[in-house]
Amino acid sequence: MTDDDRFENEILSMTTAPPGWTVRVQINAHKPGTSERWVEEEDVFPVVGWAIVACRYRDGCVSNKVEPVFLTSAGRLEHESLYRWQYSELEPKAGQPRITVSFEIRAPSAA
Repeated sequence: MTDDDRFENEILSMTTAPPGWTVRVQINAHKPGTSERWVEEEDVFPVVGWAIVACRYRDGCVSNKVEPVFLTSAGRLEHESLYRWQYSELEPKAGQPRITVSFEIRAPSAA
């Protein structure tokens, strides 16, 4: 299985999200062999739906998980696994940082 195969996840079902949910996305960099880490980019996007996604792992196992579906600033709908695939670099070339993506789902605030 290649690294890209891990992200070949399939949306099995999807439903809309109630208004007010957001997801904070961080693109993180880590310089291999050091403790040097930094945030490359951080955004907050509105969650427009929830998807049940069949997630594939390195060992070939597949399990279902719920992921947010959100609207990016470019106007595209993305879900967590797809966004990770697009922006992660888990095995960088020599001298380049390892790039990972983290998500924080935020519930609507009570006004």
